Amino acid sequence: MTLCVIVPVKPFGSAKSRLSPVLAPAARRALAQALFDHTMEALAGFSAPALVMVVSRSAAALHEAAARGFVPLKESRSSGLNTALAQAAAHAGDLGASRILILPTDLPLLGRDDLDAMAACDCAIAPDQHLAGTNALVWPTRIAPRFHFGANSFARHLAFARAMELDPEVVRRQGLACDVDLPGDLSFVSRNVFAAAAKPGRRRAPESGSDRGPGRGRRDD
Repeated sequence: MTLCVIVPVKPFGSAKSRLSPVLAPAARRALAQALFDHTMEALAGFSAPALVMVVSRSAAALHEAAARGFVPLKESRSSGLNTALAQAAAHAGDLGASRILILPTDLPLLGRDDLDAMAACDCAIAPDQHLAGTNALVWPTRIAPRFHFGANSFARHLAFARAMELDPEVVRRQGLACDVDLPGDLSFVSRNVFAAAAKPGRRRAPESGSDRGPGRGRRDD
């Protein structure tokens, strides 16, 4: 196994709180679920040989991951995104992964070509459209990762990679740069994302109201 894609997921009911000025709680939950489904569909058709791991405290997200044949990993403690990712990266190493790809679920334009572009790199960082946050990260497990999701994470991940004598690729693609954090970002959400989530026949486990997820770390929302 060469690559493990790690997908951190916040419980749908508590996700996207920064969109509360324009979306009611039920709409934010529906958006979070739709974006999660969109990410899972993209990964289902990923051409690279890879293991997909979903790390979360959400029973619904872990159930969906297992149903798709992905690896569900329950977050051991609610201490933020960077801690959850460190747990998942260690587990990926135990499973034999030589690289990890950190992939959030709020990229509405994400496509399989975007995944292929990241998978082609030994070390890579995909910044957001403002060159401030990190929207995807490839890291070799031979070097212990140190995650810096939060303010100015793109610059911090880039500096850390170079300090470790790596030569990170900066991957700038629309599908990786456009995320959904703030009300102004909603214009990037394709109606196809919601249409896919609304298809009949999809079944989902109920989500425990007590689940508290890792957040996305660029900022807990």
